[in-house]
Amino acid sequence: MAESKSNSLTMTANIDGNTFIRFALFDTFRLKKRWKSPVAFAAIMTGFAVICFAVRKTHEQAPLLGTVLLAAGLVLPAVWFMMYMFSIRNQVKKTGLSERKAQYFVLLGEEKIKVVKGQEEVTHAWDEVYTAYRVKGCIYLYMSLNRAYLLPDCDDTERAWETIAAHIPQGKLKNLL
Repeated sequence: MAESKSNSLTMTANIDGNTFIRFALFDTFRLKKRWKSPVAFAAIMTGFAVICFAVRKTHEQAPLLGTVLLAAGLVLPAVWFMMYMFSIRNQVKKTGLSERKAQYFVLLGEEKIKVVKGQEEVTHAWDEVYTAYRVKGCIYLYMSLNRAYLLPDCDDTERAWETIAAHIPQGKLKNLL
């Protein structure tokens, strides 16, 4: 839940495994576009396979090579994706995200953002925000390309998004709902 004090808003980051997995997929494939390399590899290998199949009448081993190239082009990216999903699921287990629980608290204040996790406390100025995404079920508040705070939906999600929108430039806001 969220609680408000004067003009600030405290959000509890109640994160579970599904929330984390959705974030990891978003971060890897949408934001960082890491899907491009496996797709390019598959396209290149498929292209070479097509060439091999096209010259099968003049080169007797071409269909075999084409089959190997096509299999490699399709299987290796699929294996990479399965290993990626396996590593995310292992991370969920290791961090105890199997069930929804409070991971940290984010105070969206008038002058700063404060994040509290246990005894640790980190403060950020609003101008440090790299970008903010609003997706179904969560707000991803990126402080850099490699550091984000997850704010899963709660009663005050709309107010949190409005607070973020009031403090960072429109170009850094991405509402994907």
